[in-house]
Amino acid sequence: MVTLSLFFIIVSAAAMPGGGIKLRVSAEQANIREKPDIVSVILQQLPEGAVLEAERKEGEWYAVLVEKEGGGFLLGYVHESLVMVIEPLPPVPSPQREPPEKQEPAVAEPVEVKEEPLPLPPQAPPAPEEMGKREKIGLVFWIGGRRAEVGDLNDGAGGLARYYEARLSAVADGEIKEVHFGYLFGAEVRVPVAPGFYLSFGAERASAEASSSILYRGGSSNATYTTKPAVKLTPISLAVLIYPLRFIYAKAGLDFTFARCNYFYRLSSPGQDAQAELWQEWKGEATSSGFGYQFGLGVEWPIASFVSLITEVAYRYSRLGGFEGEDFYQESSEYQAREEGTLYRIKASAGGPETYPLVFVRTKEPTDAGVVDVRKAQLDLSGYTLKLGLSVRF
Repeated sequence: MVTLSLFFIIVSAAAMPGGGIKLRVSAEQANIREKPDIVSVILQQLPEGAVLEAERKEGEWYAVLVEKEGGGFLLGYVHESLVMVIEPLPPVPSPQREPPEKQEPAVAEPVEVKEEPLPLPPQAPPAPEEMGKREKIGLVFWIGGRRAEVGDLNDGAGGLARYYEARLSAVADGEIKEVHFGYLFGAEVRVPVAPGFYLSFGAERASAEASSSILYRGGSSNATYTTKPAVKLTPISLAVLIYPLRFIYAKAGLDFTFARCNYFYRLSSPGQDAQAELWQEWKGEATSSGFGYQFGLGVEWPIASFVSLITEVAYRYSRLGGFEGEDFYQESSEYQAREEGTLYRIKASAGGPETYPLVFVRTKEPTDAGVVDVRKAQLDLSGYTLKLGLSVRF
């Protein structure tokens, strides 16, 4: 098929009305542009070995005629680094003078002329823009940050703090920090499928946590509550990249995210003995996975022939439920309990009319007294990512 395509290209080039400079494509692919400019529109692309004729040369560009799809020809330009001259423009003959009327023409002795092959001009290195067009695969390494709402995990940490405040009839001194922002790193492979159109396959690792504690003053006891919710994400993505401009791209795709969430709750208070401490704590871990989507914009700054600096901002949507895991409870009396099951989000009363959101792993759906509005917990991982990357193309 490639040989047949080259045959038709050579035949078409031979049929074009040309100016006489015969060229052959020496690169893997030559772009015929509308104007002698590396950012001009591409009219046609010719493979290596294709033959064409140039009308003239303008600086580093040859003016050539290319055939339109509907018939006829258009004038285009090809860079000199992508072609080689195989037949230059023949010299223009000088005008002949009439010999004197009575002068006999001199008879010259025959001279044997030995035809020498025309030397090929040295090939200049490809222009940077044309080199970029022949690149096949890009490998991108990322670092950056990701912000997500998180949702129920934050509600559980703050809800338990308010639950104890009401139960101890105390005033909380401090603030519960919610986990929202975390760092990420990852890599991505970009495969070109058409000019200005890429498919990308990537994987990332993101994690975030927030540790805080508050002191309850007054009431029945001076106690301290400590919490540390945490999230770890591993999204795998398949995306499409479109370059409307040379250095700017739009991105859209699907994510499949593996998520792990952790909670830690601890309530401690001084005992009757000054050196003793009464405490109880819960440690929980649960995992889930699911699909989401993303879309964003990126900018590339070339810093070498095949290396670019990339900045990308994207919106990611992902809401995951069905977390399964384990809860480990222990207290100062050395009592311990382990429970495996589902991560639930419940609302519980501390003895009054108000209820507070709590998040725990339980073997079955909680039905304790004062517990209402029971459902499986969800993590809202939707939010923005900002990434800085280095792209290497091969």
